[in-house]
Amino acid sequence: MPSNREIIDAYYTALSVMDVDGFEALHHPDVVYNVAGNTIISGRYDSFAALKAVLPAIFEALDFERFRFAEKWRIMNDSPESATAIMEARGVTRNGQRYDQRYVHIFSFRDGKIASVHEFFDTQLANDALGFTGKPAFDTDGRFEF
Repeated sequence: MPSNREIIDAYYTALSVMDVDGFEALHHPDVVYNVAGNTIISGRYDSFAALKAVLPAIFEALDFERFRFAEKWRIMNDSPESATAIMEARGVTRNGQRYDQRYVHIFSFRDGKIASVHEFFDTQLANDALGFTGKPAFDTDGRFEF
């Protein structure tokens, strides 16, 4: 079974090359994502399928010729059940705005897979640069929980 560090490295590596299938394969079937803040994607998602429904809103806003997720990351701490990491993304959105974003992820693990993720980022930057302001919020499975 892979270590938590190996799973996190694979998670960010998949993000850095936009390997969505590889990214999805790292998650437990009933993974729970909690996305912090006040954006159209903020809230709780009780499956990867639910989270996947919001990915087009993010991906369509980014200019992948000039943008990269997971340009840099560092695992800050880990234990057998959980880990915390910081990731940087850099680049430009399709509307020409800079989207140099930092994310903090708190992971929990089960059966060699990611069981939950709590994600924190600059939501004002996301709203402005990704053009989220004024758009309707996505349906989620509830509010952010910890």
